[in-house]
Amino acid sequence: MTEGAAAGTSIGEARGPTHTGPGSQHNHFYGPSEAPPPKVVPSRVALDQRLWLQARFVPPPGFGEARHRLEKPGSTVLLAGPPGSGRRTAAVMLLHDPEDPTASFVELSFPRDREDSMPTPEAGDRLLLDLSGTTEEEYEAAQQQLYGYWGRVELAGARLVAVLPSTDQELLLPALQQLVVGIDRPREVAVLRRHLGGKELKLAPEDLQGEELMTSLGRFAMRDMQRFADLVARARTAGPSGPVSDWIRQALGALSDRSGEVALKVAGLASGRQRALLLAAAMLAGAPADAVFHHVDRLLGLAEHTPDDQPLLERIDLAEQLKSLPLKLDDRGRIDFESMAYDEAVRTHFWTFLPWLKGCLGQWVAEVVDRPHPALAAQDRRRLVERFAEQSLRAADWRTLHRVAGEWAADPRSSDEALAVLRLGLDHDRYGAGFRSRILDWAKGQQVSAPFATVLARACGEVLARTHPDQAVVRLHHLARRTVREGPVEVRETLYMLVRRDRRLYQLLLSRIRDGLAARQPRVEDVQLFLELVGDPLGDPLSQRSVPGGALAATWAKVLAAARAGQCAETVRLWLAAARTASPNGEWLTDVLVAGADAAGPAHLTALYLTGREWVTASPREEQPGRAEAAARLWQKIDSVQGIEPAPTLRTDERTG
Repeated sequence: MTEGAAAGTSIGEARGPTHTGPGSQHNHFYGPSEAPPPKVVPSRVALDQRLWLQARFVPPPGFGEARHRLEKPGSTVLLAGPPGSGRRTAAVMLLHDPEDPTASFVELSFPRDREDSMPTPEAGDRLLLDLSGTTEEEYEAAQQQLYGYWGRVELAGARLVAVLPSTDQELLLPALQQLVVGIDRPREVAVLRRHLGGKELKLAPEDLQGEELMTSLGRFAMRDMQRFADLVARARTAGPSGPVSDWIRQALGALSDRSGEVALKVAGLASGRQRALLLAAAMLAGAPADAVFHHVDRLLGLAEHTPDDQPLLERIDLAEQLKSLPLKLDDRGRIDFESMAYDEAVRTHFWTFLPWLKGCLGQWVAEVVDRPHPALAAQDRRRLVERFAEQSLRAADWRTLHRVAGEWAADPRSSDEALAVLRLGLDHDRYGAGFRSRILDWAKGQQVSAPFATVLARACGEVLARTHPDQAVVRLHHLARRTVREGPVEVRETLYMLVRRDRRLYQLLLSRIRDGLAARQPRVEDVQLFLELVGDPLGDPLSQRSVPGGALAATWAKVLAAARAGQCAETVRLWLAAARTASPNGEWLTDVLVAGADAAGPAHLTALYLTGREWVTASPREEQPGRAEAAARLWQKIDSVQGIEPAPTLRTDERTG
């Protein structure tokens, strides 16, 4: 403090509570104490995925410069590179810390909805923003978002890596040019060797020196390396005694462009039935042969093909039909193709060159899901749906997938198929944002049945939460509001489980509850959601140890003001019971209760006082002394905030108690 020229005192800097007016001063501390906060591991960019990448990663040229730029907390790097150079993998590995793999790793997304936003960066955060799939129009807006977020990252002491599109960097804002680091393709043979090692395939150097292989590796995108290693492993399984060159040749053939080969085969088929059998086999590869042949007839009907009117005994038998096609039966009687990955080439051919069949193919897939042959197992149906979704996404037909996912999600018999579509859609680089937006529309809509809500909850909890947990919380919160009075409890359980694992997500939900109760038309369902979330303070350590007391008290205030008479009493009693037995968090719990009631108004302090008295008088005789002592501390705090009598200041930790 410094003395001024005039009488009185001026404050140059305040480091503690400052009293600047008349009346009593009551200080409630929710700041840090000497105990360190617990480490909460966020469920973001799954750790097992990063460890898998780490075992197969080969640093590309330019990686060292990017790592050097990122050493200092608060740094941002924009990663540029040619198509297929593995920019996203390099970005993940830049942010991944092998010495502390469980450090906070957050994947951001360019928000397309006003309810979605970039999370507030915190010290130590490692942030990934993948802009590689944005359109030119989106890229301009995304850069504006990135420019504003860059400063927040620097102030927080976080680290951010953004993956740029593989386009001319002239489209990049001049202010961001200084952050760009370019990478090139890593050594292809080294990457392949890492992937083969993951398949327990230790090949000699001379096995990876063929001219055809080297030429092909130079054309592969880095994402193709895993696929190629998978195919080599499949070829080894099919012919373990064969030479390595055969495995590589088969794998290269499977990855080669077979469009011309398949086009010749399809053109040479004499009948529509043969074409239908080829397509059905490609869609149901690995399924029992009798199920495949059964569903061929329905595909012909949907394609308005004239049925076979020959007498049954004069028709060509199934074995003869297979002879004209590149198909075979395995030892279990299941349909397979003679060449690896030929089924994928067939599917791509029909989707690309017979586009008029897409409508009836979609209807056929839906009918197979709804009325499958008895021999068609759940795994066969799921593979069929995944193949249909993959081709639809490749053909940019995401609208069909939105529609069928909604139809299947409404029927509990096809919930797994709906989830399979949503899983592929949410994970898609280009169309994932559209699926996230569609799920938000469904979650906020008026007509969502219990089965539908369950599927959406699973999609959010199992898929979306891996990469965009903030958006998963937003969607689950909308769904949870609709299941308070009736509906599957799984929706709310998924929401609570997600936020209890992550302090930041917990705060996000508290903020949304407060906003919902403060709206012009309060979302009163949020009262029950909050009471369920915090209703077991002994069994839920996050609500005691890792949630800021101020945020929790502020939410209590909104809940108390909006709740029906007596609605919160049972939860308050549970908190009082926990305050009696939980040390050192007991004082923290009662401080939060009193602060919340005080903010809600005098009537709520009175109600809290009465609830405490009823809790004591209703207890068994042997518990009354302990309850009375706990209640006395509560009443002392109530008196203190009302200015009735002084009380010692309680300093409690907002995270650790």
